[in-house]
Amino acid sequence: MLDHVKKKQPIEFAVRCGQHGPFDAPEIERRCPSLGSAKRRRTDGQVSQRLGQAVGGGRPSVPSRCVWGGESSSSETEPPPGTQTSRTSPGTGTLPADRPLGSGRGAASSGGRRVSIEIAGVTLAAVYEREVAASLERIWENVLDWEHLPWLHRDSFVGIREVEAGAEGWRACVLLPQPGEPSPAWIEVCLDRAQLRYVTRTLAGLGKGTEIWTRLNPVADRATHITVEFHLPGVTATRGARERDLGTMYTQLYTRLWNEDEGMMIRRQALLDARGAPVTADAGPFPLGPASALRAQLPRVVDAYGARFRIVEIAGELRAHATVCPHRGGPLEDAMPDAEGCIVCPWHGYRFDLQSGKSADGRRLGLSAAPAVLESSTGEACLVWPSA
Repeated sequence: MLDHVKKKQPIEFAVRCGQHGPFDAPEIERRCPSLGSAKRRRTDGQVSQRLGQAVGGGRPSVPSRCVWGGESSSSETEPPPGTQTSRTSPGTGTLPADRPLGSGRGAASSGGRRVSIEIAGVTLAAVYEREVAASLERIWENVLDWEHLPWLHRDSFVGIREVEAGAEGWRACVLLPQPGEPSPAWIEVCLDRAQLRYVTRTLAGLGKGTEIWTRLNPVADRATHITVEFHLPGVTATRGARERDLGTMYTQLYTRLWNEDEGMMIRRQALLDARGAPVTADAGPFPLGPASALRAQLPRVVDAYGARFRIVEIAGELRAHATVCPHRGGPLEDAMPDAEGCIVCPWHGYRFDLQSGKSADGRRLGLSAAPAVLESSTGEACLVWPSA
């Protein structure tokens, strides 16, 4: 059921640019006034660029009508009762709360046998299949996790804004890398848990009309076979060179996206499995060797007291910090401190002050406790938990 847009997220914009983390709205508008987004530091999102040129081509005009789950409404009309609307969408799109996922869009199975979905106006251009080392629980969690797109998938997405999210899906404007400036696409992701499938629809902007259907088939507790169908507008069923090229590009894109997602899901599962393992804070000093040698090795990751810490130098002082992001377990081992002594999680862009261990972006999260780094009078360094 498409009743997922009940809890609106207060986040309007998340964009990754260089080493500076997310810009605020005025800075975004200053850097890229035509889109309200920062220009991309990288230009290696070639697959996304080619897809944008091939499907929907050029910068999209802002539509006066947006389609949500097969229904449309004019931007001049009020939504009917029982619908939820985007606070800053390009037009007033409506999503009927009682409309089933994909209703009127063809069948997904026949007599227990999987068949390709037939959708009017689009052509099945390619099918991508693989096995992912993750449970259904982790995959559903990942599908609903819109925040990671411009961070974990930094080569494929520049930013995301105008987000509405709930338990059964989300919709947003994503910014895709293109030559010159990023281009927007308004997408909707809807889950059909009962049928073990979900769909990503491009409602407007780059690639408008595209539908990507993903089916999930659990083959073990922590292994899932996925089948992804790319239904594209403006292509023919004759499988000419253009269709083959589009199919190849989508397959390459989704290979990279699922590789990145799989790594995140495997790490998160391992952290959840280890949850509750004690950190031995009552142990004695943990030797690190000569302080001069330690500084030459910075940043240095050490396993001590049943946990992993990284040692860095902030304002001339050696500090240890936890290497697990408190949000969803992102890896902080390689997150380099900025000039303000803060690090940014590479999964979702959450920022933390290493001197206080607290969130530096107002999210009210904090790093797990870490031991202090002490230097003795003989020049030796060690980790020591502060006295209670």
